[in-house]
Amino acid sequence: MSEHLLEMAKARVRIKDGKVEVLTDPGILCCPLRRDLYGIVRESRESVQEVLQGHMKELGMYGPNRVLELLDMPVSFGASEILSDALGEGLVDSAVVVCEGAGTVVASGLEVLQAIGAHMTGLIKTDPIARVQDGLEERGCILLDRKARVDQAEGFKTAVSAGFRRIAVTVAGTNPEDAAAIRKLGEEQGTRPLLLAVHTTGISEEQAIVLAENCDLIWSCASKQVRQIAGIRSCMQMGVSIPVFAMTLDGKRLLLNRALHFPGPLAIHRAGLPLAPEGKQPEPLI
Repeated sequence: MSEHLLEMAKARVRIKDGKVEVLTDPGILCCPLRRDLYGIVRESRESVQEVLQGHMKELGMYGPNRVLELLDMPVSFGASEILSDALGEGLVDSAVVVCEGAGTVVASGLEVLQAIGAHMTGLIKTDPIARVQDGLEERGCILLDRKARVDQAEGFKTAVSAGFRRIAVTVAGTNPEDAAAIRKLGEEQGTRPLLLAVHTTGISEEQAIVLAENCDLIWSCASKQVRQIAGIRSCMQMGVSIPVFAMTLDGKRLLLNRALHFPGPLAIHRAGLPLAPEGKQPEPLI
């Protein structure tokens, strides 16, 4: 018996005891990434429900049979893919991420990290699932607690206490104050965390500014403000439909490392940023 609250395609969703209830209409009509991954031409409550049900059926998400190790990298420039490659190269030694059924998790294994993040989307609140928590701990993960609390700043402190020094932390773009708080904590702890902002659709100009000032990587999602504010300030962009912006040299290093490991062909060239071709962006940008 568990309940999870999340956002997908900017629709608010509740999953309770394995049943999906889409509470609001999607805020976007079309997402190139979701079209490529799931074949969705136009977003609706039904499309959101179908995708989540697919995740539950194929990966056991939001339940006790969740897949906790994964080799497949479905997103070309996703956060878990970039972090998995960074772990493999030693650019980071751990990542503070969020997993449904477990809350904030410190992960240091490639396959576990990829399983947690491959299809994770906008988790707001989650109930504990003992089997998921036990499975993560058996695979070397550190849980913030057994209550499935989501607190990335506390997760960062937990990672430092465990002896990790090259720590990456994902933060929700809708909570930019977390990025600022973790950056300050890093200064106090004597170690610089790598901050990756995800789930940025619909954030305000002020929120985008805070992210741009504190994060190393920012995913643009369907955010107009991220493209206009972070994109202009960035030193590198990876991808054009859902651009990922590197705000620092550390962020740029993570992107270049992903390019090194990406199995397909890539084109790298000079350009004014952001590079956002019409017809290739989510609709609408909000």
